[in-house]
Amino acid sequence: MKNKVYGYLSVFCYVVSFLILLFCINVKLIPSFYLNTQGRLVLLSIVCIMIYISGYILVNKLNYTKKILRVNLIIYFLIYTVTIFSLTLFDEIYGRQGLIIIDWDKNLLNNYLTNSFNLKPFHTIHLFIKGYIDGIVSYKNFSINVIGNLTAFMPYGLFLPIIFKNMRKYYNFLIIMILIVVVIELLQFVTMSGSCDIDDLILNVLGASIIYFVSKIKIINKLINKIFLFE
Repeated sequence: MKNKVYGYLSVFCYVVSFLILLFCINVKLIPSFYLNTQGRLVLLSIVCIMIYISGYILVNKLNYTKKILRVNLIIYFLIYTVTIFSLTLFDEIYGRQGLIIIDWDKNLLNNYLTNSFNLKPFHTIHLFIKGYIDGIVSYKNFSINVIGNLTAFMPYGLFLPIIFKNMRKYYNFLIIMILIVVVIELLQFVTMSGSCDIDDLILNVLGASIIYFVSKIKIINKLINKIFLFE
């Protein structure tokens, strides 16, 4: 009887997670639905918690194989990846246009290249830091453009090495991270959705690399294994 209760609870958590994900998709696709960025992030966090509870029940209460935990991690990874692409390409709050190839003209292109395109390393970072120190740039803008870019891709430093064994070598991890960020930056350039900036690449990859190396610390690695039920 007890096992049946645990089984129903696990199924319930997965079903609720699926329904919340459907709602989040509808919010983006149906104009009559509206939920701000913070609201969507809260719902996606609830999805991840519900999936975690399901995995915990299946492994620790119903003695399922721990392979189910890998499936859960892949779901987390996909949810996070979709969220990152959504925020960087589709979120209206940050002026994103989405995957629409804009009908470029000379003036539009020149304006974008002047204000939203940068290939000089650390140029934008320097401007934001100096602007914040001088009181020209608000803390909110500084946080979004510097701290936000540094932290946005940090979870990849955790997910990629756990899910993909060949990513446990830093060289392989670094190459894939650079490719992921470059694809996003190029999409932003082609659609003129946000800025295409080498400093975004530097901060995104740096943030992911920090978590990659932190997760290698013995005590941290042990904690990660415990959290994700690998122990």
